Amino acid sequence: MSYGGLVEAATSSAKQVPRKGVNMSEVVAGDRRQGNVVCDLDGVIYRGSTAIEGAADALRQLESKGFTILFVTNNSTETVEATASKVAEIGGYEASVDQILGSAEAAASILESDKPDTMVVGGRGIVEALSARSIPMTDDPSSARAVVVGLDREFSYTKLDAAAAAIRNGARFIATNTDITFPGAGGIHPGAGAIVAAIEAASGVRPLVAGKPHSAIRTLIKERLKPGPVWVVGDRPETDLAMARAERWHAALVLTGIATSEKDVPKGLEPDVIVESIVNLPERIDPA
Repeated sequence: MSYGGLVEAATSSAKQVPRKGVNMSEVVAGDRRQGNVVCDLDGVIYRGSTAIEGAADALRQLESKGFTILFVTNNSTETVEATASKVAEIGGYEASVDQILGSAEAAASILESDKPDTMVVGGRGIVEALSARSIPMTDDPSSARAVVVGLDREFSYTKLDAAAAAIRNGARFIATNTDITFPGAGGIHPGAGAIVAAIEAASGVRPLVAGKPHSAIRTLIKERLKPGPVWVVGDRPETDLAMARAERWHAALVLTGIATSEKDVPKGLEPDVIVESIVNLPERIDPA
């Protein structure tokens, strides 16, 4: 799918949302204007187990300017509690669980209404998100009515076979995300999208994608936004920048992750701001 097509697929009624809509209006609380920073993690705050130097100070500067910070990640391997701990221990910023939102929660939200028996190909983040919504889980392809797929570091032929069989039997196929790679301390590594692609090829069915830039996670983000402008901060054009474009939010691209230069931004996904690192962001954006 082209990047233009990706934005179109990610956009529901976004064409009717004005650039200065509900989430972009200026609000004054006392003398302090408010806004939102929707911040990615991998490649922005840290790379694997290595912090992006100065990221924690930048986040605190953004808060002092009046921004509320929300961390939104397509990584579905960890629970929100574990992710908050990682932001604190590696990133140096004391994040609360209320500030964390991931693609696992977005996938679970899709299944929350009917709670089908669900097969999981992925990490504990998906299991926890499903459990929190009382969605039953199964390893039996004949009884699974949904299959949720994310990054699975123990992915095997056996899991591929079971997931594809369940989907061919009629189970709903939900991908937490389709990021083919992700940035880590040792370089670029295969992501959930590589596993999703294998299951799609084996089953002949395309998944419904829950994470950035798609509608399920955008709905959850909008439920947590405060009044004021919204800035999406990320390192990956096809997820972070596409999500901002879909909702008519502002976008800032950092060059510490997947994208390493302006040349990595496809036409149609140009951000409002490009910075070398999140360290440079507070001086470039305001809540107004």
